[in-house]
Amino acid sequence: MKVLFIVTMVVLLGGVTGPCSSDDKPRAIIATLASPSPTSADRDGLTTIPYDEMLGKVAGLSKQAGIVNLKDANLPNGQMEIRVWKAFGLAYPRCIVLVIMYGNARASVVAPKISQSKAVFRNGNPVYADTPLNAPRSGWDNFFSYLKEHGIGSSIELALDKRYVPDPDGEELILEMKNGSHHSMAYYNDATSTIDGKKAFDVCKQIRNEFDVNLGCP
Repeated sequence: MKVLFIVTMVVLLGGVTGPCSSDDKPRAIIATLASPSPTSADRDGLTTIPYDEMLGKVAGLSKQAGIVNLKDANLPNGQMEIRVWKAFGLAYPRCIVLVIMYGNARASVVAPKISQSKAVFRNGNPVYADTPLNAPRSGWDNFFSYLKEHGIGSSIELALDKRYVPDPDGEELILEMKNGSHHSMAYYNDATSTIDGKKAFDVCKQIRNEFDVNLGCP
């Protein structure tokens, strides 16, 4: 199964563009919002969002997508879960979910539901779907080895950026993981230039290569 997501424009009242062209270009959903002009503070960089504040924001993402907030989830013994979010920009949030239990793994993508090339709305809000994905192209062992090399092993071991330069059209990449009762998380703006920030975006790009899912990482 081939699931592809990039950017199809969606106005705030729910209008969408027409169907994809015959060359099967990937799709995703984006809201049309005005981009504010950059300020001097923007150019100098801002302090990264505090960890506890981001935890609250991610809980809001989970609620919007209709899935249990990972930090609050009671996972069965032997289960580990990784989520890779792209959010807080012009596009509706979307997420890759990786579940590992007793050596078995499965993946899915949580994103706004599309029907006949249009986003499905209910009460003015997009309806989310949790779509299963095929195994990664390189195999689970190779994929998890790649994650470990990029700071995602038994927990997420990536340092947060101290400052970032905001981009009015940019988003945040959030990686969160729960292993038993331990929850860990790292997050980066699209404009990150740090070593660990680039590792996180490399993971996002590798997901595209492995699962044919484009979360919209630059």
